[in-house]
Amino acid sequence: MLKTLFYKWLGLMKKRVVLVVYFALWFCALTFYTEDVMHSGPSKIIGYGFAILQALMLSKFLLIPEGLLPYGLIFKPTVKYSLYLAIICRTTFDSIIVLGIRYIVIGLEGLFKGSGFIESIYVFSQGDIKRILAILCIYWLIVLPYVCYGFLRHLAGDQDLGSFLSVSGTKTITES
Repeated sequence: MLKTLFYKWLGLMKKRVVLVVYFALWFCALTFYTEDVMHSGPSKIIGYGFAILQALMLSKFLLIPEGLLPYGLIFKPTVKYSLYLAIICRTTFDSIIVLGIRYIVIGLEGLFKGSGFIESIYVFSQGDIKRILAILCIYWLIVLPYVCYGFLRHLAGDQDLGSFLSVSGTKTITES
């Protein structure tokens, strides 16, 4: 029992490391892009630190919904388009979580720079709903590949994902 618990924990940590690296790359790229667009001069390392902090927080908060609401509960293979609907709903839910975490990180970054928490959040979005929706869409596109990967892992079950995809591709080719 203790051994299976350890292997479950180890599997969870592997997922978390993959998530942290994936999101850290994206958020550091967005930080780099923002600095370039704003012509903020020499790169400030604190922005990248907050990008990595955001990736760490996000990896934790995205693994919690997987435990509470596994992919099998929101995907019913008997319903025709349930896979697509489940992916869209899960990605939208996760993107809203990402946006919320982003606002928290922006507020904390503002506190470290000497301005207020709420002021930093307001400056970030400037009260413009189009800007908030644009950021949400960017996060939606960032989260979508991870959610699709999670559903593929769920569909593969105990089978290795690579062999599952090659067997599925062979079935499709032979059926046509």
